[in-house]
Amino acid sequence: MSENYMEKKLFDEGAAAYLKEDYKTSIRLFTQALKHDRKSALIYLSRGTAYLKLNKFKKAISDFARAIRLNPKYARAYHMRGLANEMMGNFAPAFRDFDQALELDPDLATAYRSRNSVLDKTIDDRLQMEDGEIADHLATMRVAQFTADKILRDPEI
Repeated sequence: MSENYMEKKLFDEGAAAYLKEDYKTSIRLFTQALKHDRKSALIYLSRGTAYLKLNKFKKAISDFARAIRLNPKYARAYHMRGLANEMMGNFAPAFRDFDQALELDPDLATAYRSRNSVLDKTIDDRLQMEDGEIADHLATMRVAQFTADKILRDPEI
């Protein structure tokens, strides 16, 4: 059997296991397929996606990064790496990845939704911080107002 045949066979079996939600088996099969073709961005993307399903974010990010190194124009790999970063709470890198995915493929609708989700999270955080600062400022103003009112009512203070 040729290397190409084995790589394709293992990849297809890994994809079938993934569709059955047997992510550990799909990772094992994708890893075996990579032994036959270390330069397949698709296999790295696929294995990374299975890692993502198992919440193994760092391994997923590593595989997505490898897919991107092999194919710098792979919009889907940027999108998937962005999802892994978002799940880890790394919103700035996630936003950059979603942005890059959209630059490479403006028709990748899921990347628009993902970028919007990150924006919502980061904007909410900033608003929460701003709200906290405003609340602190208003509390300080109330104390100052209370003190000023007290002084006006009782000049001996």
